[in-house]
Order: sequence, then structure tokens, then C-alpha cells
Amino acid sequence: MVVVSKSGRKAVQPVTKVPFARRVATWRGHHRLARHDTLERLGRHWVSTLLTALVMGVVLSLPAALSMGVLTLDAALAEVDRGDSITVMTHDAVSLEQVSALSQELASLALVESVSVVSKEQALEELSQWLGLSPEVLASLGNPLPHSISLTLISTQPAALQALAEQLASNPMVADVLLDMEWLSRLQSIALFGERLMWAFVAIALLACLLIIGNTVRLAVESRRQEILVTKLVGANNAYVMRPFLYTGFAYGAAGGLVALLITYSVKYWLGAPIDALATSYQAPYFALRFPLSLAFALLVVAIVLGMIGAWVSARRQLKLIEPR
Repeated sequence: MVVVSKSGRKAVQPVTKVPFARRVATWRGHHRLARHDTLERLGRHWVSTLLTALVMGVVLSLPAALSMGVLTLDAALAEVDRGDSITVMTHDAVSLEQVSALSQELASLALVESVSVVSKEQALEELSQWLGLSPEVLASLGNPLPHSISLTLISTQPAALQALAEQLASNPMVADVLLDMEWLSRLQSIALFGERLMWAFVAIALLACLLIIGNTVRLAVESRRQEILVTKLVGANNAYVMRPFLYTGFAYGAAGGLVALLITYSVKYWLGAPIDALATSYQAPYFALRFPLSLAFALLVVAIVLGMIGAWVSARRQLKLIEPR
């Protein structure tokens, strides 16, 4: 540092270096003041703060609720029959011993993983349980069901399954071959449509949240224009001035994420009872609404990050326009 004395002579004085610990303490003090100022301002305008958080929460809850449905459908598809089995129905004249011999022959096929024989008596008992009637009632009407063989397959390729079905149908003891994968392909198409719709809603929600936070922070910067000008005149840089607005974005993001979680879990609780009743009636306990804690945590983190990014972009752009002259 150069100092000019009264006699006009210049003297050089060493610049005192600020210790690192003191700089860290000053930096922490600035952040503490920024947090306190942000919370005070948000509390002073709690109505607008609440409305902004509610809007963000509603926007984020839409893809969250849709993802809950997609996860539930994916879990159900993973548990149901994947179409990797074929049921072989035999003629009525074929005895159970002949069906057992045929099952051993079919077990040696390359595509077959395992074989199980279902007698007509077992089939009648399963039918009576499914209908909710006693086996004696159905037995009194006669048993029209044939013996059958259930084949669990290694491959699920449509061409290979079709070739195997034609091979089985050519056997003289076989009356019919049941191979129906159309319903499963339709269900998978619905799941794929739901997944893509979910990602579309995610993209729309992300853009909407950025616009909401950006516009809110822009208005906050404009309302403090004179204060920012005075702060810059005394030497503050943009990073110092921007801190309160970054905390504003953090607060809006956290509040919006919590509102979105509240809405999502409310929907899950509201729909949980009828879904459970439906799963019980179809004896499908795996069919239940799923929204894991990991996804809830990710939703909260994404909301906070969106709030800070939106605040940073908007505040950075506005602060460049506010410079002392």
C-alpha cells in the first residue's frame, strides 16, 4: 500500500493479510445474516410465500402421483405370469397314466424348463375355489374338465413359442394348446405409455418450477433495487448480494417439496383402501400403491435444487442490470 505523507514523500506500507480463519468466520457470518434476512422477509410476506409453495407443491405432486401409479403397475407386471408357460389340454379319453407319460416326453424338449400335471379332479377343485362353490356341487353336475399339462418355458420369444405350440398341437392326445400373450403385451403397452407420460409430466413440472421461482425472485430483486445499489456502492460484489436470493430459492424449493410430499402421501392414503380391497378380491397382495422413501427424498432434493437454480439464474440476470452509475 502506498501512503503519501504531508511533505509529499511516498512511503510503502506492507498489506496486512487477513488470516484464513477470520475470512471463514466472516463468510459464515454473511451467510448467517443472509439466512436471517431471508426468513424474516418470507415471514413478513407469509401469504405470498405460502401461495408460491402451494403452487410448486401442486406442480411437483402431479409427476410424483403418476410415478406412484407407474411403480405399482411395474411391480404387478413383475409378479404376474410373464407369458413363459403353455397349458396343454388333453382329450377326455386320455387317461392320467398316458398324460404322465406325455409329460415326461415333453420335459425333454429344449424350450421346456419344468412340467406339472394337473388332473381333472385338481382342476375341478381349483375351479370350485375360484367360483366360491363347494367341489361337491360341481361334481354333482359332472366334471367336464380334462387332464392338462402346464409347461414352464425357458424362452419367451414369440416365434419360438408359436413353433412349440404347433408342435404340441400335432400330438394326437392333445385337444388344445393354450398360449395367450396378447393380454400381457397390451398391459406392457399401457405400462410403457404411463412411464413416458410420467417423464413428460416430470419435464413440464421442472420447467414450471424454474419459471415460478425465477419470476418470484425477479420481483424480489426489483423490490430491493435501491438497497442493492447502495450495497454495491460500498463495495459489495454480486456474489454477496445474491446470497439472500439463493436462500429464498432454497426456502421456496424446500416448502414446495414438502407440500408435494404431503399431497402425494394423502393421495396414496386415500386410494390405499380401495386398492387393497381390489388386491384382496383378486388374491394379488403384490398389487399395492408404492412410493418408497428413496423417491420421496429424491423429490425433496430435486425441489430444493430447482429452487436454487431458478433463484441463481434470475438473480444473476437481474443483478447485471443493477449497477451504480
